[in-house]
Amino acid sequence: MNSWTGTERADLADPIRPLVEAVRAIAPVLRREADEAERDSRLTPEATRALREAGLFRLGVPERWGGHEVSPAASLHVTSEVALACPSSGWVVMVSYVAQQIAATFGEQARQDLWGDGADVPMCGVFGSVGVGAVPVEGGLLVSGSWSWASGCHQAEWALLGVPLAGSEGAEAERGLALVPRSALTVERTWDMAGMRGTGSDTLVAEDVFVPFHRLRRFADVVQGNGLPPEPLYRIAPGSMTLTCMGPLLGIAREVFRLTLEAVDGGKPMAMSLHARLADSPSVQAALADAATLIDSAHLHLARSAEFIGAAAATGATPTLIERARVRMDMGHASECLRAAVQSLLTVSGAGSFSSAKAVQRYWRDLETGCRHPTLNPGLAREMYGRALVGDQRPVSPMV
Repeated sequence: MNSWTGTERADLADPIRPLVEAVRAIAPVLRREADEAERDSRLTPEATRALREAGLFRLGVPERWGGHEVSPAASLHVTSEVALACPSSGWVVMVSYVAQQIAATFGEQARQDLWGDGADVPMCGVFGSVGVGAVPVEGGLLVSGSWSWASGCHQAEWALLGVPLAGSEGAEAERGLALVPRSALTVERTWDMAGMRGTGSDTLVAEDVFVPFHRLRRFADVVQGNGLPPEPLYRIAPGSMTLTCMGPLLGIAREVFRLTLEAVDGGKPMAMSLHARLADSPSVQAALADAATLIDSAHLHLARSAEFIGAAAATGATPTLIERARVRMDMGHASECLRAAVQSLLTVSGAGSFSSAKAVQRYWRDLETGCRHPTLNPGLAREMYGRALVGDQRPVSPMV
């Protein structure tokens, strides 16, 4: 069988190799459980256990607290590898990593609350706080409301949630973030989507949940980098950390490519043609070349940005508006490349790819759903980058 190595088989740095090997060891479990996760709209207990035992729920936990504290570039490698076996599992691991990265900025007391009893603590997070209320009480806030699209909430032990922070009398409440034990929240089963079904992105509900002050932060402080800890990973702004959303999507495209090559190399004939094999068709050969290049292009843009934000954090440099906007542009461009690649590959495989018995159609639905995440909006990315390039300082989004 022919193989396409592409950039995904580049030599891995030693710190990442054990994690990737751990993912490959549990891949058979994740593949086996993927269909049930799709049916139940959440990961199975077996898949969750495998992810935990592989150490994938401590990717963003500080090393000092027993975690891996991996860089954004490393997270792209790891979550991409998870998504080869199960895109929903890759997405849940990615969300936990991003939530941990922000949670680590809350201070030592909050870190103790989260990881004092161990580092294997999956998290979920929803930044929005529409319809959420917070009442000041002694020592903190009483929070009530609901948060939709909480990916991984069924696995999570803690949730990072957007809440309003009480301001001075008569002033509008300021946007904030709260760390809340998942045990203090209930889940409403609202997630019924065409793709990424296994993420279990249901709705979290709070009724007068007490949140102490040490588990509250102003969202502006997180975005602007005020009062951040010394570890480089936790100095990266949320707008740039959204880059890690692309890891699972990159893995999806790579797996669709692999499945397509299996069909091509398996000797499947080209319908309505004189080609005895798909591999003999110049149009198929061109489509494979285009798809491979699009996937490589996505990877290279993401790697460029991941390495940049990691290096900037390590040196203490503050990225300029143009540099931050370019990170968002790389994400938007990469998502378009991956969608175009998979579209081309499905055309090669033909209508049979859309049989419910074929895994490839699930990967396609997962990609199309995941690429619609608000942080991956290519039109918004163009606005951000275009404005920055012409020196227009007007904000388009706080997540840049």
